[in-house]
Amino acid sequence: MKKFIALLMAALLTLGACTAAFAMEEGESRAALGANLTAEQKAAAYAYFGITPEQTVELIVTNHDERMYFEGKLPDNRLGRVALSCIYIVATAKGSGLNISTHNINYCTAEMYKNALTSAGITDANIVVWAPYEMSGTAALTGIYKAYEDMTGRLLDDYAKDLGIEELIATGELAEYIGSDEALSIINDVKKILDETQKMDDEAVMQRINDIAADYDVTLTDEQQKQIFTLARMFEGLSAEEIQQRLINMTKAAQKWQSFGEILTNAFESVADFFRQVGEFFKEVWDKWFAAPANE
Repeated sequence: MKKFIALLMAALLTLGACTAAFAMEEGESRAALGANLTAEQKAAAYAYFGITPEQTVELIVTNHDERMYFEGKLPDNRLGRVALSCIYIVATAKGSGLNISTHNINYCTAEMYKNALTSAGITDANIVVWAPYEMSGTAALTGIYKAYEDMTGRLLDDYAKDLGIEELIATGELAEYIGSDEALSIINDVKKILDETQKMDDEAVMQRINDIAADYDVTLTDEQQKQIFTLARMFEGLSAEEIQQRLINMTKAAQKWQSFGEILTNAFESVADFFRQVGEFFKEVWDKWFAAPANE
């Protein structure tokens, strides 16, 4: 019975690791500004966004906010001691996806933001990321999280936020080594095989990651392998519903040339297999523990 309870708890934890994200009301907006902007820089940010402060709700992001997410995960010189990067976000219609542009951001690309936000459960918005001069843009991701939570009135799940942060860091550091396009492709390919990695031991997952990198003529360092491996295991902690949604969003972004119907079909087939495996697990447990012959 103890074995059954342990198995049941593991399955329930896997299915319920994260809560679903909440929708934003279409047209609602927020500007999240770095706390250390000068008055002139703040005016320049609003001019770039094409709005006035009166046309939106303003939030402030501090370096302390940024460090809550990134400290210990990025070199200190990337985080600095001030918060200057800003974002302007406008909620769009459900299913419209993320449209992101950047200005003076030299570490995080628009696609990296998009992937990280999708992983955190944020979709359907137009987002502009701005800085007064070239910088990493890590404070901007913090600003997007803060803006999203203020717009919905709900806190994003900590696990989902950490997942977005880890994906941004893993992709960014890999991009410095091999380029952003290849880095994004490798990370996305790893996400495509989550239904496989869930069944693999650590050594097999590491080998699968190296095989994917080899497809792009890339040899990963030990640290890069470890970072991508950690990310893969974190993705496995998502609920079945979230795996389904992320498969759809990720496939839409990575395979734009395919028809939407084909994308959905492929995504749902993968998720259907996940549900089938969960169903078989519970059937096996039920048969073993509750369907015993009456004379036992």
